[in-house]
Amino acid sequence: MNIFVVEDERWALAELVQLLSSYEPAHRIIAFDNGDDALAAAESTRPDLVLTDINMPGIDGLELIEQLTRLDSTIKCMILSVHDEFEYARQSMRYGVGDYLLKPVKKEALYQAVDKAIAVIEEENRRREAWFHGSIARMLLAEETGGAESAIEREVNRQRYVLLLLTLDKGGQQVSSREDRDYGGGFDADRYKRELADVVPPAVKIHGVELDKRHTVLLIPVSSSAEEDRIQHAVSRIANGMKGLCTEHPLCVHTGLALKKENQPLRGVYLQLKKCVEEQAVFGISTYVTLGKKREDADLSSIWDKVRIMEVHYKKGELQKGQRTLELINADLCQKQVTKRQLRLFVQDMLFSLKYRLLSTGSGVVSLNDLQENLKHLNECAGYDELTVWLKEKLLDLYFGRDSCDRNPKELVPLLLQYIHAHYQENISLQQFAVDHHISMGYMSRMFKSQTGTTFSDYIAAYRIQKAKELLSGGIDRLQVVSQLVGYEDTKHFSTLFKKFVGQTPIMYAKEHSSDQ
Repeated sequence: MNIFVVEDERWALAELVQLLSSYEPAHRIIAFDNGDDALAAAESTRPDLVLTDINMPGIDGLELIEQLTRLDSTIKCMILSVHDEFEYARQSMRYGVGDYLLKPVKKEALYQAVDKAIAVIEEENRRREAWFHGSIARMLLAEETGGAESAIEREVNRQRYVLLLLTLDKGGQQVSSREDRDYGGGFDADRYKRELADVVPPAVKIHGVELDKRHTVLLIPVSSSAEEDRIQHAVSRIANGMKGLCTEHPLCVHTGLALKKENQPLRGVYLQLKKCVEEQAVFGISTYVTLGKKREDADLSSIWDKVRIMEVHYKKGELQKGQRTLELINADLCQKQVTKRQLRLFVQDMLFSLKYRLLSTGSGVVSLNDLQENLKHLNECAGYDELTVWLKEKLLDLYFGRDSCDRNPKELVPLLLQYIHAHYQENISLQQFAVDHHISMGYMSRMFKSQTGTTFSDYIAAYRIQKAKELLSGGIDRLQVVSQLVGYEDTKHFSTLFKKFVGQTPIMYAKEHSSDQ
């Protein structure tokens, strides 16, 4: 905060500045040898705390305090004087002076008074900011009432702002049943505030308003086009620095920027920006979106050729080839950086097409109700690894989940995979599965490796370790609990196996990936 020290005696001023230097750099000490200069400076650099003498040339200390409190009633003032008279004290109390210290001021008394004043100012600022932020949140989230504007709404709508909307995207951990967790939205907002502090004037307050666990709004007051340009350039640099690769558990922050003009309703700008971010956010990658600039949809025509190839493999029961083609499809989508909106449409159309062509060849009559897919889980996928796992299970169920007593031997592997995915916590025997389906264990083992590219035991272990990683990332850090939840009673064996597949121990993985970090 800014601390003004006003004293006409130069030696006394130098001594006060020296004593108060211990508050730097957390606070800024600004010295004046007369009240007129201090009052003029307050127009551009608003003080939070003022320490002033009473008798000075020009305007005296009491008049300075009166003028400052008219300028801003939140400014706190302290008087330093050689006069120990009731009238001075009475007048100073009328202007809300916090302390009246007699010269020569003892160092301990000065520090005690300044510490007390700073604590009061900080507490009042916290309350004022919380009230302001709460009012902003209600303004943005409340439905239109048609009633009269409140004082805060008039103030905000009249002001010119750069508006930032930060949307945190962390896959399945963003669902409403987990809303009580904080997944780091505050960290990203703080990062913006720290880096933007270098391009906005010192007196400008950047307001960060958390709307919910996934959405934070930053309001930055601006007074010129030059300030807007500097802020836009800085936001672009920060947002591009947040872009990451499609990692296993990505945490994406989609940044939307809009310019709110004077006397333009803030809520209207916010709603436009929110819709813009929802339509243009790229799947699996942090995105920077500017209101008024539209991202063109990617050309996905070449990917449909791969969909048809994948369809042929699945129909033939060539599971490994089908899944490999699916991975190529997702790699192409990732490379093209498709938006979440376009991806949802593509996946919906793909599943609709595959299901229609499959069902129509069987019965000849297809009901639209049979073609509807529940894509809720797609909205909870944050990256292409999660999307690939989900689509593999959907396609397994589509092509090999049909009830039939006369199964083609090639269909037994997908059936076994479905059983593993549903019962991975249990003791699964390949021998028992082979007996139940009247096939030799050796032949079943060879078919499994032929279609999946791995052995039965390695596949189960890899699937269980993947589930363990999800539990550890979700905040479950007790090794024994995780081990039992994925089907291992022996915690030591589980830990050894986990390190073999992942390259680090479960505890190390949890520390690096837990959503509580």
